[in-house]
Amino acid sequence: MPDRAAERDRLRAVLGEARGLPDGFTARPRAGWRAPFKAVDEDCRLVLDAAGGRPPKRALEARAAVTYQGDGVGELAGFGLASYDGDDAALHFGELAEALGGCPVVRTSMAGRGTAFRVSDLDLDLSGVGDGVRARRLNGRLDGYPYEIHLVFALSGHTLISLVHAGVREVDAARTGQLARLLVDEAGSR
Repeated sequence: MPDRAAERDRLRAVLGEARGLPDGFTARPRAGWRAPFKAVDEDCRLVLDAAGGRPPKRALEARAAVTYQGDGVGELAGFGLASYDGDDAALHFGELAEALGGCPVVRTSMAGRGTAFRVSDLDLDLSGVGDGVRARRLNGRLDGYPYEIHLVFALSGHTLISLVHAGVREVDAARTGQLARLLVDEAGSR
């Protein structure tokens, strides 16, 4: 494993290059994605924290996160990479997969203000992508507006990969699949 600074630089290089983004995404990365609400359930909070660039810390070597703006209403693609020592990436991937299963409804501290999400499977054809992939769709309302979030977690060697594809109304699952393939391919090729 390279030293932490070199590994952080590697992750940033993967995320900072916008090669291959689907049409309509800006080539300029912004700060990592943050959930626009706080989940009160522990499993949901773990998943959203990891997707928001705050992955599990045990044996964490380096992490990096960016967000790209899309051309859909409120469309964002948040990419996160976390590099771990030894088999800890696989261990954390398993924890996140279990937490996804334990989060059928996202309860938020803003529930009384028109924010609630149902969680369902997100059917993406990601066969042959990484060493494991899990995906879910959060569909509901954010401050009363229709909002959808796609969460994808993948494992590639010692790297835990997260993708958030979000926007107002419906988010295109085909674009989510393109983004996931791009991210996993880029992370695995360096």
